[in-house]
Amino acid sequence: MHIFRHKMGEYLVHHTLDIQPNESNFPLHAHRHCEIYYFISGKGHYTVEGRDYPLSTGSVLLMRDGETHKLHISPDIPYERISIHFALDDIVPEDGLFATLRSLFLDHPPGRGNAFSIANIGEEDFIAGCFNRICRPARDDNEFRMRLGANLIAILTELQAHAETAIAHAPRATEESAKVAEIIDYINKHLTEIKGLAELEERFFFSKSTLGRMFLRSTGSTVWEFVTIKRLLAARRMIHAGKSAALSAAACGFGDYSAFYRQYRRAFGESPRRERKKDKKIEQFT
Repeated sequence: MHIFRHKMGEYLVHHTLDIQPNESNFPLHAHRHCEIYYFISGKGHYTVEGRDYPLSTGSVLLMRDGETHKLHISPDIPYERISIHFALDDIVPEDGLFATLRSLFLDHPPGRGNAFSIANIGEEDFIAGCFNRICRPARDDNEFRMRLGANLIAILTELQAHAETAIAHAPRATEESAKVAEIIDYINKHLTEIKGLAELEERFFFSKSTLGRMFLRSTGSTVWEFVTIKRLLAARRMIHAGKSAALSAAACGFGDYSAFYRQYRRAFGESPRRERKKDKKIEQFT
């Protein structure tokens, strides 16, 4: 149930409540832009790039573009959250007054330093108030964008002041989750070079079945589905940067363009060409 939802171009804000959450409705995914996620109620944890972050009231997670994440949620407790998707360059331009806030998303390896607890920060009322102000109905898109920008800057400023504390108090990983995170780190570094599962089995000394079970428990996907998702996201970034679809596919490890095209449409709901056209419309809008 949407308590609040507003979409404007590449911006999306939603405040949502699931009375009986079903984990199958929350598959492994990633976004083209950054996300700020605010956990209000429920019981579960989020896996970001193979690393587990337990959720409690007031948890805030930051995900940058292409950072995969998977929700693990109990069906027994209502699940409420606020999620904000935005282009980092729009809210915090590289040459703007608040450019240092970009470090919250960019200055750490994928899956590390993602989570904050506003209870530990000591600014629960202020940060919660910022999220609630973002989720108020606006007269028009200009008012929405102004309110969104001002409150996001306020939230990020508070989080940045406590970034080192958040990383220092990151949860300890189980042996299995630590191994999955290690494998994902390797995949990220060698994304376009990996030839198949045999390479990972040999490097990490796991059988194909063991590797598959570990990955499925952690990410909700098979190993090769994960590799494919990451390659598709990388190709999508190249396409949005102006590269041709064929060149992007080849550069990201897809040897067969027709297979890439089908997987791209299945993953993003659009063909590469249609997404390029949408980009031009968004540029005109903004």
